[in-house]
Amino acid sequence: MYLRVICVILLLTFVTTNSSLAQSYWFGPKGGFAMNNQSWGNGGTGLSFNRSAMFSINGDFFVESYDELKKGSLYAQIGYHTRGSSLRFFDSFNNFNSNVKYKFNNIVLELGAKKLFNLAKDFDPYFIMGVRGEYTIGNNLSTFNSLVSIVSPQYIRKFNYGVTIGGGFESVMSEFSNVFVEFSIQPDFSFQYEQFPIEQVVAPWSPTNYISLPLTQVKNLSIEAKVGVKFLRKVEYID
Repeated sequence: MYLRVICVILLLTFVTTNSSLAQSYWFGPKGGFAMNNQSWGNGGTGLSFNRSAMFSINGDFFVESYDELKKGSLYAQIGYHTRGSSLRFFDSFNNFNSNVKYKFNNIVLELGAKKLFNLAKDFDPYFIMGVRGEYTIGNNLSTFNSLVSIVSPQYIRKFNYGVTIGGGFESVMSEFSNVFVEFSIQPDFSFQYEQFPIEQVVAPWSPTNYISLPLTQVKNLSIEAKVGVKFLRKVEYID
């Protein structure tokens, strides 16, 4: 249900944005840092762990409709984002101790709307809301040989979707260029990793013992801070 709604919104926003590109529009790059989190639970493995954020550097290229009257604009962007989390495992006997970072490298398409508030002459706050579709092109799960029995790349979901909510501040550089700072939170609705219950799995800290793995469903949550520059392609019609 959620996936169908997201697809419809993506399609409608894309069509509307594409139509606006016959007029003047903004374009440019933006990039910055992200604090990524995931909820893995203890997986019923007899392991416990301390979970902490994983930091990454992300980047996007965007196109934004020209909002001369400050009534609102539409945008579309594509980028490269690393999702994931940092986990430190340990058992009650301290026989197994490992600090790992799970990384999922995603291509991200985002479409949404932006509202700029004209509160100052050359320095305006704005609000954004968008929907995202993501495709995982790489991961590092296979590098953790000691954990291969409880975490496997075969359970990674390639396509994911979620929303972006945020805002920032935009400053005028010239008639044809602006700079901005942007902050956003990006929760997913789908599971980046989904592993169904598995019986009789070799325990990574004790190869002679077996454990049972319950249902494991992992969602991404990222908080991002970016800086960017936008350039205006201005179209003027002469009667």
